[in-house]
Amino acid sequence: MKDRRSAPVAKVRSSTPALTGIARDDRALSHTHATLLMVALTIILAALVLLMLLGMIPTWSWAEPAQPPIIITDILHTSTETGKLTYASRVFLLNNGSATYKNDDLKAAFYKNDQPIVTVETLNGHLLIPSHHYGVRYIQGEGCRDIYWNPGEEMEVDLSDRTFSPGEKVTVKIIDKKTRKVISEYTVIA
Repeated sequence: MKDRRSAPVAKVRSSTPALTGIARDDRALSHTHATLLMVALTIILAALVLLMLLGMIPTWSWAEPAQPPIIITDILHTSTETGKLTYASRVFLLNNGSATYKNDDLKAAFYKNDQPIVTVETLNGHLLIPSHHYGVRYIQGEGCRDIYWNPGEEMEVDLSDRTFSPGEKVTVKIIDKKTRKVISEYTVIA
């Protein structure tokens, strides 16, 4: 009987070189996939930018809508002399737009809770004095001193006491007297 221990052992080939070859091939395939993926992403991003520029998809802007050209910045209910609550109804209007208006061509219609209250027939301070201005004590400020109401200028319209009370909805419509069109409408809570 032969001793099994003495038989020559066949040499087994190591599989390491074959794995190394496969690993090299995988890296090459990975590089090709990465390049194709980058080209695809670039094309998709370019298409999205093109669609946004052409207005085909929204720009996702969270900016608030533009304000009208003339707005109410404040309504004060206190006395200028004492600072006490007198329901003074002093309304401050601001030319918030970029246009210059001839203030005698404008009138302001005020509404309380959607009901018409008073109309100021001219926004020129000098021309208001000799006119019949029921419900309006006076107007003053940069916007009514000259014949023009320039952008950024404010005017105070002092209405009769108790015209507006805190918590009421106040709307002003600025109307061009020549065209009879409303050029601005703005609503606040007094």
